[in-house]
Amino acid sequence: MSAITAQMVNDLRHRTGAGLMDCKKALVESNGDNEKAVEILRIKGVATRNKKADRKASEGILAVQVSADGRNSTLLELNCETDFVAKNENFIALAKELVGQAAVTGVDGFLDQPYHADKSRKVNDYLNDQVLKIGENLKVSRVLKFEATGVGRVSAYVHTGAKIAVLLELGLKTQAAAANPEVAELARQLAMQVVANNARFVRRDEVSPDVVAKEREIAAEFTKSEADKAIDEAKRIVEDYKGQLVEQKAANDAEAIAELEKRIAVGEKQVVAAEGRKKGQLSNMEKIISGRVDKFFAESCLLEQAYFRDPDQKIQDLIAAAKTKVGEEVSIVRFTRFQVGETAAE
Repeated sequence: MSAITAQMVNDLRHRTGAGLMDCKKALVESNGDNEKAVEILRIKGVATRNKKADRKASEGILAVQVSADGRNSTLLELNCETDFVAKNENFIALAKELVGQAAVTGVDGFLDQPYHADKSRKVNDYLNDQVLKIGENLKVSRVLKFEATGVGRVSAYVHTGAKIAVLLELGLKTQAAAANPEVAELARQLAMQVVANNARFVRRDEVSPDVVAKEREIAAEFTKSEADKAIDEAKRIVEDYKGQLVEQKAANDAEAIAELEKRIAVGEKQVVAAEGRKKGQLSNMEKIISGRVDKFFAESCLLEQAYFRDPDQKIQDLIAAAKTKVGEEVSIVRFTRFQVGETAAE
């Protein structure tokens, strides 16, 4: 058997990314044949991945690549087993490499596509190699394209840690406006807004009647519940004072008795007042429900939210200002918010 030198091990390591001991074992098994050692490591990579396949890969990151012309964006979620690996430079680089390939070659049948750096192998084969290199089960749980539906601009924002990402499309009338750097920055700020304030819809008319009906129901039940809680709390305080009064009468403490009787009288008035407020709320329930539903819209609809960088300004004001700067209509067409692990939970 030919001698296995440190240089041979090092060369194989650089070529495959496998650990030093794995490379040495593969070279020993292949009697120093570098090509056969590579094959052994690849086979071992598949075997290693199969062993790890039952481990839950619920951690990971989102990688996004926006095209140079701002017409589309590609998003890929790469999962691993631990958050420690999700922060590993090799793992992050792998996610960026994979989303880069998807941006060029498309997302259909992604894992079965030829790997860009070695067309004789599939992307899935390359992923198998990385299981051996990184040491955890790896999974591409989703890869998708987000393309402008008309004349517009697509932007993306990946939050710190790459656990949350937002893709957003702005609609415009001309490509010149879509290419305007101020439009690109506006789209980015709006994507950040979605992350910061967790918008669910662009505007009110996107909210389904079922969602509105449910919010009305919640508003009504919440209002009744709060009113009942106020009454119950006022009654509890009175009963507590009455219990203390019994004790003080037994102790024949005239001063304490007088003070508690005053507090009981005040407490009973507060009970009556709380009951009166409930009656007033019930008679004015429609107005209260409308107010609470309006608050739901203000919190859930992007256009009605307060801008996270300037709470005195609403997003719809930001859009209006952009129209003045760009010289034509600017609209938010759509957005999608992604979070690591969502597909595993579905």
